[in-house]
Amino acid sequence: MRLTQLIDQNPIVARLLRDAMVRDLTYAHSRTLLLGRMTAPERVAAFLLEMFERRERTKFLDVPMSRIDIADYLGLTIETVCRTLSAFRRDGMIAVPNPHRIGLLDRAALEEIGEAQ
Repeated sequence: MRLTQLIDQNPIVARLLRDAMVRDLTYAHSRTLLLGRMTAPERVAAFLLEMFERRERTKFLDVPMSRIDIADYLGLTIETVCRTLSAFRRDGMIAVPNPHRIGLLDRAALEEIGEAQ
């Protein structure tokens, strides 16, 4: 009730709420496409790129999730996530100094994979 009144009385609040909803719907749509159409490497690459974007394009990323959490989030098995990360490391796209830290070495290569859908 109070929120409805606030929205009715303040167009700025209404606009902010609308923008947040559009952003959330866009994310949900992207997530649906991610799980439905992408291959495992595409999913992992898109996930890494998203995480790096959230960190303002840093070179190293502290990943707060375990490999099993990443697998659950992406709709993959832990083995697939680990194999994919190992392949990315072997191909020189990422560095993995420890299980919770990933370095971005070749952003263009990851973008090529992550945007292959």
